[in-house]
Amino acid sequence: MGLHSAAVRRLTGDEHLNSEFATTWPEYDLDAKTRALLTYAKKLTDIPAGIEDADIDAMRAVGWDERGIWEATTLTSYFNFTGRLEAASGLPQDRPPEDSRMPEMRSP
Repeated sequence: MGLHSAAVRRLTGDEHLNSEFATTWPEYDLDAKTRALLTYAKKLTDIPAGIEDADIDAMRAVGWDERGIWEATTLTSYFNFTGRLEAASGLPQDRPPEDSRMPEMRSP
């Protein structure tokens, strides 16, 4: 959860958020921009096929620009991918094996 929390801290600008925040955020008194980000990330995680133009419009309405929305989408998708990979493979969270770099990822 460390990388997840770090990403949320960077995107929101709030350095005081910890891993507990990932599940308790709906209880916090959050600004509209942060709440929209987390609502979007939760929906993208739980029901990705349910993302609609209205979800993107809600992000824009509170100040997220195209780059921010793209970055939030990318980070959420990446962490969903790696989390599922770790869960299915039994790997420790956020620590892939040292020799796991695929040939496509190696420098020429």
